[in-house]
Amino acid sequence: MSKKNIWMFVTSIILFAVLLGLSALLQEEMLIYAASAVPILIVLFLPDAKRYQYIRGRNRNVSIYKQGDGEEAILVIAFQPGFLRWKTGMAYFHLKDIASEPQHGGAAQQNAATIPVLAFDLSAHHRKTGWIGINLTQLASRTANMSFTTDEVNRLVIPMKDLEETALTMMSSSATASQNKSKSISA
Repeated sequence: MSKKNIWMFVTSIILFAVLLGLSALLQEEMLIYAASAVPILIVLFLPDAKRYQYIRGRNRNVSIYKQGDGEEAILVIAFQPGFLRWKTGMAYFHLKDIASEPQHGGAAQQNAATIPVLAFDLSAHHRKTGWIGINLTQLASRTANMSFTTDEVNRLVIPMKDLEETALTMMSSSATASQNKSKSISA
């Protein structure tokens, strides 16, 4: 949610309270009518907290670690069942949260249901650097033909080469953006 939307949300709530207070104080029914229209504004600017999910490696229910070496290296995101909110659309994790071994031993069982995350499931966060997104909608649609449901999934597995490509794309796009910004400032 943008800062503009947050301010509009807070402003509309204050406006609602002021109009109700003035209508009670001045006994004006027009102020009550005006106050009754303000909840429409409040609904328009309500924060949508379930739009994205951010996965932090320091969470006790999650373990983000690299496994293997070379071409066979993978990133494992292990978590408790029910941790991921599959209807959010995107789940983001930070590159600095990647460890070389599992930090929380009990995050997921060894026989967990695992979903591979493919290169087209990954994307860089549009505003925050270092955050990589996983398209949960695509993953959930791929589980439709599997013998398990998303409620049973305990691990996501990402090939490190796909993750590195996404990170390089993110770094090159942020470098291009900063160059364009410095050109526009100097012009």
